[in-house]
Amino acid sequence: MSEKLEERLLDAALERLKTHPADGLSLRDIAREAGVSHQAPYVHFSGRRGFLAAVAGRGLARAAVEAAAAVEAAGDVPTDRLRALAHAYVGFVQTEPHLHDLAYGPLVDKADHPTLQAAAIDYWDLLHDCVGACQPHGTSEPETLRRCVTAWGTVYGIARLTAHHQVPSSVAAGLDAILDGALDSLTSGWLVTDGASPDPLGVTRS
Repeated sequence: MSEKLEERLLDAALERLKTHPADGLSLRDIAREAGVSHQAPYVHFSGRRGFLAAVAGRGLARAAVEAAAAVEAAGDVPTDRLRALAHAYVGFVQTEPHLHDLAYGPLVDKADHPTLQAAAIDYWDLLHDCVGACQPHGTSEPETLRRCVTAWGTVYGIARLTAHHQVPSSVAAGLDAILDGALDSLTSGWLVTDGASPDPLGVTRS
């Protein structure tokens, strides 16, 4: 398959993902929209799973580029860069939830397509750089990695709760305020914990 036809298939699938969850995608419809045989996605991407992984990779690669641009635009202050990344990620979850779920869900593995694997690594490296820059001197690499997961899980959870309107109305704060407050708590906790024997949540205990 020519590169142009491959791009048409991937673009058609990404367009569908704007309104349809990945597990409900019809590859026959996607092929028809791209103007190719209904077998093309299966044959040229080694089956449905390989095709979906390629779609996820293309979309996640774009999201990673956009997130990196947001981080660079935030300047040189580490906490500002982390905040910019978090807001970019929340935007990704909210505007393209089906693409996000495909890239990070159970339908495909990162190893199913090289583009997806590379994009996931790029996004993780960006997170690692932003979180790492907020750590006090002497924080170990294993602890930095744990804090990356903590930050990611915190931002993801906030994004999901707000997207599904699960934040109680009694909470007198919008998404931005909740997100920034959570990040402030994390980064403040990182600065006062001992990197040699850290609290796994980045919060000190009395």
